[in-house]
Amino acid sequence: MNKRERRKANSAKRTAALCSLLAVLCSLPLTSWAEDKGESADQTDNNYYWQGTQLYNLGRLGEAFESFEKAIQRKQNSKEAEAYLLQIRQEIVNNAKKRSEEKNSLNYGGNTPDTALNITYVEKGFIRVTVQAKYLFDENSASLKAGAMDVINRLADVLQAKEGQRVEVSLINDMDTIVNARDIDAERALLVFSLVNFKRLSEDNALAG
Repeated sequence: MNKRERRKANSAKRTAALCSLLAVLCSLPLTSWAEDKGESADQTDNNYYWQGTQLYNLGRLGEAFESFEKAIQRKQNSKEAEAYLLQIRQEIVNNAKKRSEEKNSLNYGGNTPDTALNITYVEKGFIRVTVQAKYLFDENSASLKAGAMDVINRLADVLQAKEGQRVEVSLINDMDTIVNARDIDAERALLVFSLVNFKRLSEDNALAG
């Protein structure tokens, strides 16, 4: 067999081997890779324990609670998930207790420095209202506390009852020395003013309707 014939024979063998390999590959079930990939994607997308930890770190306790319950159902880090559920239950109870205590501690209408709303009758036709921001807002922020709307609604009632008279309103802020303290002061005052006016407008519209 000459050189040319040998090359031709080797080429034929390689072609036959390639065809055999393709035949084997084509005979494999097409769904196996897709199923493996789908299972991996499912493990990533439905890792409820991981989702629960992320939501817990964001302070979204209700959503985190649901994720950990699903994690336990699917046996994903069950012991750790149960520990998180116990912690979340305790935090929910503590938060509810704290909100209740904050609401019960609110006092208004008195004449002592430590009340949320202090009303002083200066003279006939002139009253001075002092609002203690520490009872309305979280520390060093413009976020309203639970029960703050009770004080704001009371303030709106006072202003409405004294309409036509001189009413001087002061918002007393007690904050740490921080860079944006002045901005927070302004934001708090604007929020109180807006909520008071919103209540009055809502009542006027209700009467007009």
